[in-house]
Amino acid sequence: MASSGLKFVVLLGTVRENNLGSRAAKFVTGYLRKKGFAVTLLDPVELDLPLLKKPFHFYKDPSEIPKVLKDTNKVIADADAFVVITAEYNHCMPPGLTNLMDHFPIKSYKYRPSGIVSYSMGSFGGVRASMQARSLLGEIGSPSVSTIFAIPTIQKALSEEGEPLDERMESGVERLVKELEWYATALKKHREAEGLPQ
Repeated sequence: MASSGLKFVVLLGTVRENNLGSRAAKFVTGYLRKKGFAVTLLDPVELDLPLLKKPFHFYKDPSEIPKVLKDTNKVIADADAFVVITAEYNHCMPPGLTNLMDHFPIKSYKYRPSGIVSYSMGSFGGVRASMQARSLLGEIGSPSVSTIFAIPTIQKALSEEGEPLDERMESGVERLVKELEWYATALKKHREAEGLPQ
């Protein structure tokens, strides 16, 4: 059981009907909670954000910021680590993921590490999309750890309830979370001791 008090935010990256990402989200969030972490799932379907026209940080009058943006920005800004779950559409990250993430300023993500979970129905597990996610996460100041948890043939690897059907699921998520916890703990201690660069 984790005792670090870390807050994890899981960003689910698809709004497609009958998508399989919800299986990965259930599995990952369930694993994190089982380890004792505080977990918030940001699902773009539930948030129902519009196509990006005016992000959080473009509002000059804070009183005009929609509640969903205020609440979601606070969740992101309070996180100690992020887990991004990405599908692969046409060898790319899905637009639902970038639309969600781009609604919020870099400073809300910065100086916290991230981990990437990618998946596909094919044999490559979404690794091409994960490379794009790694680039985006580095640019917003939330560098991803070296381990990527790729899930090929997700329809055979996880049940609709997010239960593992493949023994590699447990070992894969464990490897990712161990590394991410180490970085999240180190950076949290440094933020608390030294603050953020000005």
